[in-house]
Amino acid sequence: MRNRILFSLIVLMIPLGIKAQVAGNFSNGIFKQAEPVTESHSTPQLSDFSYQQTYVENGSVLRLPRTNPAVAFLSSALIPGSGQAINGKWARAGIYFTAEVAGLIYHLNREAKAREQEKAYQAFSHKNWSVLAYAQWVVNYSQMHSLDNGWEALENEIAGKSPDFSNTMNDWNKVKIEVLHNVETQTPYYFENRVESEFSHELPEYGSQQYYELISKYYQFQAGWKDWYGAVTTAPNQTYRYLWNGQDKPNTLFYEGRDRAEEFNNNYRISGNILKLLVLNHLVSAFDALFTVQLKNSRIETNTNLLRMEQFSVSWHF
Repeated sequence: MRNRILFSLIVLMIPLGIKAQVAGNFSNGIFKQAEPVTESHSTPQLSDFSYQQTYVENGSVLRLPRTNPAVAFLSSALIPGSGQAINGKWARAGIYFTAEVAGLIYHLNREAKAREQEKAYQAFSHKNWSVLAYAQWVVNYSQMHSLDNGWEALENEIAGKSPDFSNTMNDWNKVKIEVLHNVETQTPYYFENRVESEFSHELPEYGSQQYYELISKYYQFQAGWKDWYGAVTTAPNQTYRYLWNGQDKPNTLFYEGRDRAEEFNNNYRISGNILKLLVLNHLVSAFDALFTVQLKNSRIETNTNLLRMEQFSVSWHF
């Protein structure tokens, strides 16, 4: 009976010992304490699936105009069509480049033509317009109308001198421009039936742009042309009035000078307008290249959260 009771106690103690060993977590030095295993389930972010744009591929600078809009803009701003060509837009590149070359050739042609015509006009004026002839007419005009404009000083300057129509540049040594200007500012226009205010312009300094422009533009200076000098200034019994009513027109050389000046001025204007169009071509080409690269870099992105299928987004990069 005693042995049976002892056996029962042993049987009952075995589970308790095992349970105690588990409770002690095998901390007796024979078994190492088990570390808890933690499973990581990080949620993927939308940025993990985003399109990442690379501006410089393979480190090549030549690829910048293909991926960087600012570089493409500068490229076409300097050489129209270059940004389009690098991005394979050959048709547009050809249009911009052809417009640039054709416009530049035409601009240079008109500019050269205008300079040639201007030099021819200047040579024409050196044979046909004289400051001395004009000054003599101003003196005669003032005497005829009994003007108190200081013409006596001008007459003293030019007394005994004659225009040199072989080269009228020599006549500028025979007249003091300050004395001539003093008379001009006090000389009124005498028309057929009225008297108007003083001359509208003073003769500009020889060789200036204004000088060549005014002598064939304003009737005030028509008296300096050779045919007027021979037909009016040196002719007897002249009234020296400005009729300008269809009966008293300037002579032929004045009109020829006007037409010559108008011709080269028109070519200068055309040349300047072409230059403006060339600048416009640079700007249009530059912005076109900018938008071309921006559109090329644009992407439609579909971002889907793999863990939450109900979340769906579409973004447009421009």
